[in-house]
Amino acid sequence: IYITCSLVASLFAISASAFSFQATQGLVSLDENAQRDVSSMNNWASSCGVQKANGFDITSYDGQDYLAVTQNSLPAGSPVLYVPNEMVFSSSKAAQEFGGALSESEKQLSIANLQAQIPLFRVFVKILIEYAKGDSSPWYPWLNSLPRQYFNGASMTNACFDALPPYAAWLSLTERVNFTNFQKAIQFAPLDQN
Repeated sequence: IYITCSLVASLFAISASAFSFQATQGLVSLDENAQRDVSSMNNWASSCGVQKANGFDITSYDGQDYLAVTQNSLPAGSPVLYVPNEMVFSSSKAAQEFGGALSESEKQLSIANLQAQIPLFRVFVKILIEYAKGDSSPWYPWLNSLPRQYFNGASMTNACFDALPPYAAWLSLTERVNFTNFQKAIQFAPLDQN
């Protein structure tokens, strides 16, 4: 499998900076102010076989952040959503899809003693590939519904880590380190230069 080099470079550049990125036609806009299309994602999920508990819905109070709500009381432990296996990103599916294409990247992670992160790395690459496909990706409605701005460890500065309680700082820094290691490892994946 080949990953489009220019888009992957753009995704990494954007994820590591505060600058906005205007998507070309057919791609998900990564601009942090881009409108999230949650309604299309909801319709897409239903058409793909996602089943919701009675009264389950997605709502927003401000049009930017969305949350799951239910209009009915649900007994503890009852299922809320059923998601068909075909819709789930998993490391084992990514390994099958990519074959040995990520072997050098995975080797680099192993050399860095990060074998435990290889499953997450495979899913990371799968999501980047689906972003690169733009509206030809079966997951485009989902990708286009996601927030473009995150406040997690991968996006924090050293000052942010210093302001957090120790355990939260460690968790956040771990996210940042994983992201940095994934950026390094993907450089060893075969990239289509077209």
